[in-house]
Amino acid sequence: MSVVARARQSARFCGAVKDAGISHSFPGEAGLKKGGRSAETNGSLSAPHKEMLLIDRLIDLSTRPVPLRALALRKILQKVPIGSYWARLRAAAVERPWYGWCLYHAAVEAKALGHRAMTAIEFGVAGGAGLLCLCRHRDQVERAIGIEILVHGFDTGTGLPNSEDPRDLLYVWPPGSFEMNIQTLKERIRGKAELTLGDIAQTVPAWRGRRDAPIGAIMFDLDLYTSTRDALAILTSASTLPRVWCYFDDISGYPVNAYSDFTGVREAIRQFNLDPRRDIRQQHLSRAYTFGGMAPENWHASCYIYHRLQHPDYNRRLSKERHQLILS
Repeated sequence: MSVVARARQSARFCGAVKDAGISHSFPGEAGLKKGGRSAETNGSLSAPHKEMLLIDRLIDLSTRPVPLRALALRKILQKVPIGSYWARLRAAAVERPWYGWCLYHAAVEAKALGHRAMTAIEFGVAGGAGLLCLCRHRDQVERAIGIEILVHGFDTGTGLPNSEDPRDLLYVWPPGSFEMNIQTLKERIRGKAELTLGDIAQTVPAWRGRRDAPIGAIMFDLDLYTSTRDALAILTSASTLPRVWCYFDDISGYPVNAYSDFTGVREAIRQFNLDPRRDIRQQHLSRAYTFGGMAPENWHASCYIYHRLQHPDYNRRLSKERHQLILS
């Protein structure tokens, strides 16, 4: 399709997109939002980024990898959820599809291994929007798969901790950012999820999950290298499925973030895999290459799987179906 045709198509869809509630914020703005707040409020971005001209919105929408009609349909399906949860998840027509993707596949694995329950965790709860979203996905996955899912959140409660480690991207994340309204959140999640507050380095080793509900999915949104490093310890200190589905929020970003393989979350993952104990115990954390038949999207690169090869159930087949190629 030509640029002119794409522009005309975008113009036709603008009304539908507006009605569907699709955000047109500038990427440098949207990519920095956490829990409903934007990093722009601290003056880290210049004023021109705060509002987007109509022509700029048109250019942005016309050149996105995902067609505008798909973006509009996703928003509509979120408001009118017809079809199966699995179909809407594959179409990314759910809120935070990365949460649903990890949770769904962890539940399928747990169910196939004979578990009646599993645990899903979010590290870095902040305002609580992500934890509540995880609870909503939990409700749908429980109905679809037929397994109980416990949801647990970890956070300091006081925002990002102080740090002097340059790998924590201190030029982006000032201490105290994303402070939690503890009482309000506790009221919102009552009966839906559990919350552990305090220094991750201390709360993770002390945490004990329900014995019959191994960890199957973890959402990491801690921003800092040190916090993510400390949270990754849960993979080796707690009961888990043989494969744990993980999402890392800060794998990629925008120029203001200046992420690299040796800072932030990527460095925490790299150091985790470099630990000599990983080879001895045959454990590793790797990108999840699980999106066959789907159009590539940015969030795919943030999905990882922790493989615990020495887990007693690692080699148990998840399906009794035999694979066979028939000669026609």
